[in-house]
Amino acid sequence: MNFLRSVIELCSGFAAYRQYRDLPVTTALKHLVKLITLLALVLVICAVPQALDGIDQFARLFDNHRPDFSIQEGKVITHAPQPAAWGNNDLRFILDTTSAVASPDSNATFGVLFTADSFLYWMTPSNAPTPVSTHLQSLRGFPDGAVTGDYFRHLIRAVLWLLVPIGWLVLALFGMLSCLLQAYLFSVVASFLERSMPSPLQLSQLLNIAIHACTPPAIVVTAYSAMRLHGLNLWLVYLIVYGIFLVGASNACRDHVQKAEPPPAPDDLL
Repeated sequence: MNFLRSVIELCSGFAAYRQYRDLPVTTALKHLVKLITLLALVLVICAVPQALDGIDQFARLFDNHRPDFSIQEGKVITHAPQPAAWGNNDLRFILDTTSAVASPDSNATFGVLFTADSFLYWMTPSNAPTPVSTHLQSLRGFPDGAVTGDYFRHLIRAVLWLLVPIGWLVLALFGMLSCLLQAYLFSVVASFLERSMPSPLQLSQLLNIAIHACTPPAIVVTAYSAMRLHGLNLWLVYLIVYGIFLVGASNACRDHVQKAEPPPAPDDLL
């Protein structure tokens, strides 16, 4: 069955799910793999311009009041007075090859501390008095040259193109595992509830419905993410849309048993 036609049918209404109810579960899994792989690719492609813009903002902030220093064979070379700090409260940079700075600046949300042969970056949430996440990275292996905004532009862009396929793979795997887990949980719970129904749906049928019902919410969340809407709880949006299609498709796929008509009364025969 054509994939794009299936996507349109699954998003257009509940009655279309009936033709997918009795398909092999492997067919539903193939549909899910195609869907999540395509949507993950869309998300990665839409994230690239945003990442490039973030790199430019980072480089401009780094160059603002930056002391002159460079990297030579994994060592920081500088004649600037130290310790030197620049940036803002959101992103702070510190240059200190003398080990005069004992700890990162907890007043900054994010920061980078350059030492004699390494750099340390940290993160401080607004409600934490001290940095809760720090990581020390050696400068060994980094290209030699003056450390400027352009240095980071070239470095991060080179890494970015390597991260694009990795990010695509991670997003696709995470999306497929999440969809399969929620579909399986729904199917198991619903199969127990179906036992009291006059025409119960089987576990494989419920699983087919649950997997195909991931199509509309996944597309909606992908579209909202690509539009960069702020202040919107995408997880809540996903659950609402998914719940609507799960309930509606399950009801549409159930075989309704017609009640037997009572025998005619004696008066009706006359």
